Amino acid sequence: MSTVRITQITDLHLGSDKSETLGGVTTFESFQSVLRATEAQGRGDNLLLLTGDLAGHCQPEAYQLLNQALTAAEKQAIWLPGNHDDLEAMKSNLSDYPYLRVFETGGWGILLLDSSKPNSPGGHFSDQELLFAQQGLEQLAGKPVLVAMHHSPVLVDSAWIDRQQIDNQQKIYQILEAHGSVKAVVTGHVHQHHDSLWGEIPVYSTPSSCVQFEKHSVDFALSDHPPGYRWLDLHSDGSLQTGVEFLTDFAQRCDKNCVGY
Repeated sequence: MSTVRITQITDLHLGSDKSETLGGVTTFESFQSVLRATEAQGRGDNLLLLTGDLAGHCQPEAYQLLNQALTAAEKQAIWLPGNHDDLEAMKSNLSDYPYLRVFETGGWGILLLDSSKPNSPGGHFSDQELLFAQQGLEQLAGKPVLVAMHHSPVLVDSAWIDRQQIDNQQKIYQILEAHGSVKAVVTGHVHQHHDSLWGEIPVYSTPSSCVQFEKHSVDFALSDHPPGYRWLDLHSDGSLQTGVEFLTDFAQRCDKNCVGY
């Protein structure tokens, strides 16, 4: 079996039209720039894994824009919601990209979990979602598994964003750990590159395709880092390699006076 090559793109914050900005950055253009960078770096054929906050404020038009961009670029993509998303609007408007929650490819399984909590920026797994996680892992028995979720189950040493950590992370950890073949968890939400261990499971948080949050910040603050993405190579022996790339030629810079989003 060949290596499965994945590009994770997260926290797009697309708006109702292509001119929408976040922190002074035009989010559609930054997303398109990330797609172009993956092409230039030889990853244009990768499976895209989009890990939430695809829209800035649940706008149906944002998902329509995304659907158009992905189909125009002939991308294969799987996705999950974040706290800025509306799942039903996503299902209705990402018309060429159905909501696939258990995905099998090249001997690997990818499990996509919904950590969003209604009317809250923080993460939580409902009882229904915990049951789905267990059933999904049973379906993937015998395969190495990559798990994707929006919120971080671990602290990233930024006080304000750590208050939005998954609040029942131990429950989901017990399910993942008991499966025995979960090789890594990838997340979005924190708008920064952060790698750590969650018990025995590696956790990789990925920069946003638009603006980044300042690391080790007590309160909301933006960083000078440009848009970025994560690549993952899932090998047939159950091992994986991963890394983060930041754009080197993106001219827009964030407004560091921005006080929220």
